Amino acid sequence: MSEHLTHLDILKKSTEYLTKKGVPNSKCDVEWMISHVTKKKKLELYLEYGNFVKEKDINEIRQCIIKRGKRIPLQHIIGKVNFAGYELKCDKRALIPRPETEYFTELINERIAFGYKGKILDFGTGSGAIIITLCMENKNCKGFGMDKSSNALSLAKENIQLHNLKNIELQNFDWSTDNLNSSYGVIVSNPPYLTNNEWNCAEPEVKVFDPKLALVSQENGLSDIHYIIDHAKKNLIKDGLLALEIGIGQKEIITKYMNDKFSKIEVVKDFCHRERYIFAYKK
Repeated sequence: MSEHLTHLDILKKSTEYLTKKGVPNSKCDVEWMISHVTKKKKLELYLEYGNFVKEKDINEIRQCIIKRGKRIPLQHIIGKVNFAGYELKCDKRALIPRPETEYFTELINERIAFGYKGKILDFGTGSGAIIITLCMENKNCKGFGMDKSSNALSLAKENIQLHNLKNIELQNFDWSTDNLNSSYGVIVSNPPYLTNNEWNCAEPEVKVFDPKLALVSQENGLSDIHYIIDHAKKNLIKDGLLALEIGIGQKEIITKYMNDKFSKIEVVKDFCHRERYIFAYKK
């Protein structure tokens, strides 16, 4: 890149470079990085594509492009992610929140009704994306984010402070060994559910930069889900909601494991028509 480059020049050259590196959605990623560095909205970039970019911005954009070419996730490069309309800090301390999980929060809100005032537990809270979104949209509820990763909890704490939320408590908790000592109206989780084989086939952005602990579970990806269901059987109130994200081909086993203590079990597909979400109510 030279010092005499327009937004359009940078977009074309950078997109070509990242495409050769095998980066998916290269053009969109470049737009985000240019927007991040120049502090301009993406719409503004389209209106100013013929304008020259400042040299210091060109150098910073170049460094971002180089990092992305090494398959460092876009969200780690810009240090944030937009999730359900809320900005969250994002780095290697926790799993990057996905659009599928964003949709998950919408589905949960549809089932508890906006303005919910009860207690919501988010198992494996990670960056705090789910519990923050639910508590932002249900101001009178009481949220609890639990995770066994102290790194994840430190990131979740920063995100809670970013939005000045007072109705969320964080706790270090290992669902495989620790016991809950309270009851909840809603328990939600996007738990680890990948098998080791699925992990080995994942993109570099996932294998290298996402915590394996947050993605891979034993017993063909089912071990952690079973632990969560066991806690929900004991600690959900009557008619309380259990909401889970699940992996490919896990529906039958999970619904069967739930059947003795839950009713109105519902499996919902994501935007790619994959059976990803399970909702059930405590008998």
